[in-house]
Amino acid sequence: MIHAKTRHLVVSIVLILAATAVVGLLTRGLFVNVQKVPSALVGKPAADFQLPSIDATGEPVNLARFKGKPVILNFWASWCTSCREESEMLEVFWQLWKDKGIQVIGIAVQDTPEAAREFAQKAGKTFVLGIDETGKVGLDYGVYGVPETFFIDASGVIRYKEAGPLTRDVLVAEANRLMTTSSTSP
Repeated sequence: MIHAKTRHLVVSIVLILAATAVVGLLTRGLFVNVQKVPSALVGKPAADFQLPSIDATGEPVNLARFKGKPVILNFWASWCTSCREESEMLEVFWQLWKDKGIQVIGIAVQDTPEAAREFAQKAGKTFVLGIDETGKVGLDYGVYGVPETFFIDASGVIRYKEAGPLTRDVLVAEANRLMTTSSTSP
């Protein structure tokens, strides 16, 4: 009789501890910002790519074309609400900063060339635009949602990644950091 009560008590304690652990993990998950997942690419050279253009120039889009310049590489899609909201800010930034030696490149992913081109025209995007129809470039950069933005210094090293929509403060702070890093690079 005592043996059955002891076994019942031990099983009850184990179940309570297991339930407490599960509740603890779930609760912790509620407070994790999934947009701040660190990228393994930060601090590593940015992968070059060759993509078709959807901008007015029609010139193929690749990173090598901007060697020696800091680059803000933005992955977006025409159907993405956050991308639409971010679009105007990126264009204003580009107009204010393009003469400072920084380059903005927008890459449409999970989109059709027609829809991406139409959205870019309506949004008045004038920076370099390409489309990743196969999704390979997005995979190479570890993009798991749009928008995502990579800040690449003049030596071609990824310095920062923002998952989710950019804020003006992050955009300006990281652009300034790129410009400072680029001016001090050998």
